[in-house]
Order: sequence, then C-alpha cells, then structure tokens
Amino acid sequence: MAGSYDTRTLVYDTAIIGGGPAGSTAAARLAQRGHRVLLLEKEQFPRFHIGESLLPCTMPLFEELGVAAELTRFLPKHAAEFVTADGALSRRYAFADGIVPGPTSAYEVDRAEFDSVLLNNAARSGAEVRQGVEVTKLSFDRADRVEIDLRGGDQVAARMVIDASGQGSLIASRRGLREMDHGLKNFAVFSHFEGARRAQGRREGDISVVLVPEGWWWVIPLRNDRTSVGLVGPARKLAGRKPDAAYFEERIANTPYLRERLANARRVAPVRTISDYSYVSRSFAGDRWLLVGDAAAFIDPVFSTGVHLGTSGAFRAADAVDRALARGDLGRGAFREYERWLRRTVGTYRDFVHGWYQPEFAEVMMHPSDRLELRQAVTSLLAGHGTEQFGVAWRIFVFRAVTRANKRWALTPRLAGRRDSTALEG
Repeated sequence: MAGSYDTRTLVYDTAIIGGGPAGSTAAARLAQRGHRVLLLEKEQFPRFHIGESLLPCTMPLFEELGVAAELTRFLPKHAAEFVTADGALSRRYAFADGIVPGPTSAYEVDRAEFDSVLLNNAARSGAEVRQGVEVTKLSFDRADRVEIDLRGGDQVAARMVIDASGQGSLIASRRGLREMDHGLKNFAVFSHFEGARRAQGRREGDISVVLVPEGWWWVIPLRNDRTSVGLVGPARKLAGRKPDAAYFEERIANTPYLRERLANARRVAPVRTISDYSYVSRSFAGDRWLLVGDAAAFIDPVFSTGVHLGTSGAFRAADAVDRALARGDLGRGAFREYERWLRRTVGTYRDFVHGWYQPEFAEVMMHPSDRLELRQAVTSLLAGHGTEQFGVAWRIFVFRAVTRANKRWALTPRLAGRRDSTALEG
C-alpha cells in the first residue's frame, strides 16, 4: 500500500505529522486497521534523539506492533538505580519487585536506530511515509477535510490530523495551547561516552540516577560500549552560566561517582543542551485534530516516561480515531475519553516528578519502606505499570504523604547535599 496513492486527488483518512515513536505507532496501528494513512516527517531518518531508556510496561505494545524481535538487539534494562554523588549510598529498584504483574525488563536504546525501527514498521504496515517533508500550514476551513500545506508548495488533505510533531507541537504552538510548567523550569546538558565503567551481567543495563546539589544526572549504558550521560537541574542554578562543554566537564569533575565511572572514558558526541522544556497543552484534541506524545505534553526525563507516554498514547489515539472514522464523527467530543486518560496519566507522573525535586522526597526514595508495599508500588510506577490501578494509586498517595511528613519530622536520614541546595526546594 505504501506509496500507492495519487495525492493530487486522494483525501487520506488520517495524516500524521511527525515520525517519532508516537507518530510511527499511531500510523502503524491505523494502517493495520485498513485506513489510508499518510505520515509526514520533516527530517531524514536515522537522526539523533535523546531519551534512550524504555519502560517495561511498553513492551507488550511493541509485541502488538510486531517489532519486539527487532528490539532484542538493544541492551536489556532490569532496574533503575538511585545513587548519591559520592557513590556511598545507592538504592536499586528492580522491576521484578513491583506489585503489578507484567514484563520485568525493557531496553536501553539508541534512539536513531530505535525510531527507525518504528518508522519502517509503519511503512510495512501500510502507511505512506514521507521523510524530509515539512508541514507549513493546516487549514480547517472545509467541513469534510483538513488541507495541509507542505514546504515547496505541495498540498495534501486528510479527514483527520494527528499531531505527533514532538516538542515543536505544530497545533498547540500555533493555537496558543501550551502551558509551561514553571515549577519544572529546568535545563539539561548531555552527551555520549565510550569506555565508561559499567556493571556486569543483569545489572549492566541499569539506568543510574545520580543525586547532586544542582539536580541529578542520568547514566544510561547503551550497547557497543556507549553510555549516555546528562545533567538536569533548575535553570536558576546556572547563575547566568552557559551549559556548554566546559560547564558539563566541570560538573562531571565535581561529582565523585561520575568521575570514577568516566575516568577511562572519552566523549564521542557533541555536548547538547535543552532548557525550559516542561509543559502540557490545555487541550489534547479538537475538531478533526488530536495531539499525541511530546506534542501534547512533556514532563521531565527523570523517570523515562517520554517514549512510554508517546507509544501508549498513540495506541489510545489510534483506537479513538478508528472509532471516530467508522462513525463519521470527528468532532472533539469523539476524543473525550482519550483526553481524560491522557490528562490523568500525565497528572500522575507530573505530581511524582514535582515531588522528586523536593529533598525530602529523594530521601524517602533512598530509604524506601516495605511497609504497606510502598517500595513495591513505587517500583511499579517506575516500570510504568499501575497508573490506573487502585492498588498502586493509594500506595503512591501514602508514599507522597510520607515524603511530605519527612520534610518536618526527619523520618529518614537526611541527604546533606540535597538539603544544602535551596535551588531544589519550593
């Protein structure tokens, strides 16, 4: 089917803007159900992208997409480790210890390759995939279709548009729907290394989250001896400095745990930075349009939820669009259930992330309790399981109450480096 349509006369059932995990997943699902799907991606794949750590809860979705076997080339991930800057204290949350049944491992992936796997699968599933094509304008003036202008003068049309354009968020930005999260006004600076020290065996693929006064580091082992390393923290902690290569290397040198792991490593990629990136759209859908993935919301990289929210959201979005197309009703009301689910899910993780940046929260994470299975519930949430299950929800509510109480009554040992940094409080 791919490439078989005459776009001069054809009105596609759905046009999808963006070929990342959310867009490719939605395209594959709708094409598998017999819909005429056009996916428009402005870049040429493979291309670099950050966000290499997947969650176990997403693995069944990749099975349904038919790409699970292709993911076995990547490094397995069985746990998340939280560690202090000096390496003296660490806590490992093994996904097998959660209270929700399901997959107990995921993968650490090279996003350029991983995203290409999903994009190629969309084409194999029957979607028409065009790369190097940029959408410049969407017109909703006609009652029966959306007209889509492309750079260079071409135009296509579709009954429905799914915006999966990532943090650029074509529809949300042009309609003024994006609301920045000023409580998460952070920056991230990151790069890749070869030769970094890593664990062996089942622990080799563990993601390490390193607590430092200015925020936290991710350390993500990838295959072929490559390691992704990045620092995230409040933008005001920069105090006017530019988060460039010099700043990046300075902060590594001032973090004993990282200094040791990278002692024999060499940087093999540019130092990149992004800032002020946490946001949510006021609306996730409208008449003949719907937002999915980062085009709808982006929270924070700390719990690796980006690909999970993108792919799980794409499944639900595709289901909603499939039903709407069948009924011939593409008004916003047809996507109300999808909007409710996404807002609830984003809210759950956003509350948890906001807690993470409070020192009393990190202290409880580093000294978890098995009482009431609180540690196990947190483990399930870290795996992406149970955001809609009462057994997890009430335990997370209790966990958050414990962290708030810890601020006043010192229920756990204090983490001096975090407590001394007022940048993380409030």
